[in-house]
Formats: sequence, C-alpha cells, structure tokens
Amino acid sequence: MNENEITQAIKEKLTQIEQRENIRILYACESGSRAWGFASPDSDYDVRFIFVRPVKDYLRVKELPDFIDAELNEVYDINGWDLKKFFKQLYKSNPVLFEWANSPIVYRTTQEWESVKAIMKEYVLQVAMIHHYRGMAKSNVRSNFSTTEVVLKKYLYVLRPILACVWIMQKHTVPPTEFSKLVEEVLPDELKPSVNELLEVKMKSSEKNKGSRIPQIDSFIEAKLNEATMFPVVDEEQENYEKLDKLFLEIVRQGA
Repeated sequence: MNENEITQAIKEKLTQIEQRENIRILYACESGSRAWGFASPDSDYDVRFIFVRPVKDYLRVKELPDFIDAELNEVYDINGWDLKKFFKQLYKSNPVLFEWANSPIVYRTTQEWESVKAIMKEYVLQVAMIHHYRGMAKSNVRSNFSTTEVVLKKYLYVLRPILACVWIMQKHTVPPTEFSKLVEEVLPDELKPSVNELLEVKMKSSEKNKGSRIPQIDSFIEAKLNEATMFPVVDEEQENYEKLDKLFLEIVRQGA
C-alpha cells in the first residue's frame, strides 16, 4: 500500500478500536522515527492515541485499564493512553507527551484535544525533560557504541535526545518533534554534512545497516552529554492538579 492507503487504513483502525473498546479517541498521531523524520523503508507505523471512556466506567470499583494495546505486528504498533494516565504523566512533564502533541503526522484530532494541548505548556519542567533526554542518549550510547562499527541508525537515536537537551539548555522551551528542526537550529554547522549523510543512509537502507564510527560526531555527543549532566538543578514549581482535574471532568462529561 502507498502512504495514502496506509493513512486511511490507520484511520479506519482507530474507528474500529473506538467501537470495540467503547471509548472516544481525542487524538491520534504518529510517533517514533516517522514523526521524527528519519524512518527507514522497513520502519513500522507507531500510532499513539489518547482516549476517554464513558463517565460510568470511571465510577467502577474495579478500575478499567488505562492503556490499550490495540495492534502489534510488522507493520503497525498501535496503542493508546487513557486521558487520566496522560494527565498524570503530563504533571511529571514527560517529554514523550509533548512529542506526541507536536507530531507532524496527525490521524485524528478534536476540539477537546485542542483544550488539552493549550494547557500542556503550563506543565513544562526543564530539568525533568533534560533528565529524560540525557538518560535516553546515555542508554543508546552504552548499548550501541562499544565497537568500531555501529548500526548507523543508532547515531540518530543518540543525536536526537542530545540535540533536544541542547535545545532546552539554549532556548528553555520544549524541543520540536522533528529531527530536522533540531539539526537546523542547534547542531553546529560543521557537523551538518555528516548528519545529513547519516539521514540519507537511514532513509534508504534497512534498519540494521552498519558503518564505521564517526569521530567528529562522537566528540560532540560526549561533550554535550557532559554539558547536560552539569545543567544546573533548579527548583521548578509545578502547577497543581486542579486545572487537570477540571479539564478531565469537562471532557468526560461531554461524551455523556
């Protein structure tokens, strides 16, 4: 199938999930490499959705699952979060939620979701985001950069969280989802040709394509990891749950 047919198939799957699970999907998007802008020809479709249940389902003694694993195979990885679960993680300033909200590939949106997106900026904690992205970069370095030859896509999976850290440290805002915007804004010019070559290889070859280490990029990664580790820890006062509680109740009641 071509991209248009895949998109239509995903939209139909979302409708089927709503009917099967008796939920309302407020928002659905692409996440992972396709949203970041460096999918390989054999990359799957990582679809994430946010849903709400009928009011009565939130009043049960035994709570229903706050996560729906809808489909997982070689083509599709589709799962969703209950809005309550989403809000709990938003309170912790989980960067993944902001990546979903700012995904360039959206399969479903609603006016209710716009209300959610509007409130998200009030729950941004820079230190929490730095910690998340720094940890992600370190984990990928440890597991993939112990030899002189590496799976080339792994460079991108290290560079993306590194550049997200740099973005936060320099701009003090939520980093964009698209890798190209991070490269354009915060990657040093002398590294851009090498990174563009990596992108070209990644997007034209399989997920397991290997190549030699790139010392210039290795040095940049090490330097920025150290800089992110030294990022000053400050006390950031988080908003309380009141606004989230109010919006959650409004959205659930709208489906009653």
